[in-house]
Amino acid sequence: MRTHACLWLGIVCLAARGQAPLMLDTTFHTLINSWYVTSVLPLDDGEVLISGQIKFPGDLTFRAGAKLLPDGTRDASFPNAVYFGGNLLSWNGRVYARNGDIVSRSWPDGTLDNDFIGLNIGPYFSSLQGGDYHVYPDGRVLMSGVHQLSDTVRGFEGLYSLIWFSNTGYLDTTKTHRYCNGSIDYFKELPDGKFICSGGLTTYEGQPVNKVIRVQPDGALDTTFNVPVTWGKAFTFHPLPDGRVYIGGYFKVNSDPDTVQVLRLLPDGSIDPTFNNFLDFGLIDLSGSAGPVISGVVPLDAGGLIITGGFETIEGSVRQGICLIDTNGMLLDDHFTGPGCGDYVYQNTTTGSIRNIISAPDGSYYIYGAYHGYGDASLTDSAQRMVSRLYGLDVGVEQAANVLAVAVQPNPTTGAFSLSYPPQAVVGELEVRDLTGRLILRDRIPQWSQVHAVELRGQATGMYQCTLRWHDQAAHVRVVVE
Repeated sequence: MRTHACLWLGIVCLAARGQAPLMLDTTFHTLINSWYVTSVLPLDDGEVLISGQIKFPGDLTFRAGAKLLPDGTRDASFPNAVYFGGNLLSWNGRVYARNGDIVSRSWPDGTLDNDFIGLNIGPYFSSLQGGDYHVYPDGRVLMSGVHQLSDTVRGFEGLYSLIWFSNTGYLDTTKTHRYCNGSIDYFKELPDGKFICSGGLTTYEGQPVNKVIRVQPDGALDTTFNVPVTWGKAFTFHPLPDGRVYIGGYFKVNSDPDTVQVLRLLPDGSIDPTFNNFLDFGLIDLSGSAGPVISGVVPLDAGGLIITGGFETIEGSVRQGICLIDTNGMLLDDHFTGPGCGDYVYQNTTTGSIRNIISAPDGSYYIYGAYHGYGDASLTDSAQRMVSRLYGLDVGVEQAANVLAVAVQPNPTTGAFSLSYPPQAVVGELEVRDLTGRLILRDRIPQWSQVHAVELRGQATGMYQCTLRWHDQAAHVRVVVE
């Protein structure tokens, strides 16, 4: 077991600590234990849509999506969103989602938008292998991957990798759809309307290309852009207004045998020599990846770039799943200096990664991916699961005098655990409730005690909230019973 694994031994401390920017908000917990969350869409009311392969307690099969309430619990009124699964995008009060190999559109309450057909229902198109997608302001969709077209009238027959659809889901017969000898798996629109793309291809419409290309707004290859990535692929892109662009993933440059995770490219596709393009990302014991992979490059308002992905160290420092670098590519200690996300085992594979980070309308941030537990510089919460909320950048350092520190051990638990807290000169009270608010246990806390044993064996598996009170002072923790 690696040296920092002891940090995940189950202490959840909702202490009277100051709230600081990008610290973990321990009032938010999900009950997702497997497999992963691939996308998060925060809503204006504090609720959150999530997408992926998801199991809540009691689920026999995976859900492709769900809605979380502001405290992280599942909204039971939201239908099983089988048309989710991949990236979620908001458009005109509706939600686009990658759904297997195609794209769907629904309303925020989970009902399908009947104004957008299932893509395979329309003529000329049959889905094969899904990739990425882009939504234009008017709701039109550009989708990648590898798919079959049979538009004999306009001459689009065979396999295509960049395909346009109308805002009602029908194949756009006014566009020139594009093909390659492999697949385009990820792409992003640039400020000038062009697209940067990556995937398993070596030619694009008959022209030899490397693994990262740029195409014109109409999909024609931009031959002025040449990126020396000859192996692997980029999973994420962050363009800059001046034409430079950050790319993150798992790839090799020219004939160099070493893998690279983050590059900054100049407008012509060459590597920007003013950036530290060879950051040292590492793995320790994750067995679910061939190597450290970057899946998110997100700018931070206060400066720097948040890097997320499947890695455990950067430049030799433990930063599992998330770190902050400056715009020169140097590791920063301003935020994310804790251990990061925790591991778990799924189907005999050890995994633990943060796919990405997204800001919410209220200024907070959500991280999401495939992990059990999360720790920042001030605390570790082993009950975090797959989606976590971080305080926003405008949070001040405050400390509530009437809230006391409390810790629970072990957590998760099979039912028996102990609570530790500062000694009080008065008799206190403990209440344990399930997440529906039902009272499970009420107990007396003797004065001057520092540890209190709790017995929940026999209760259903799930999360429980413990509240300890002494007159005007209180402490709260959440405990997971497995």
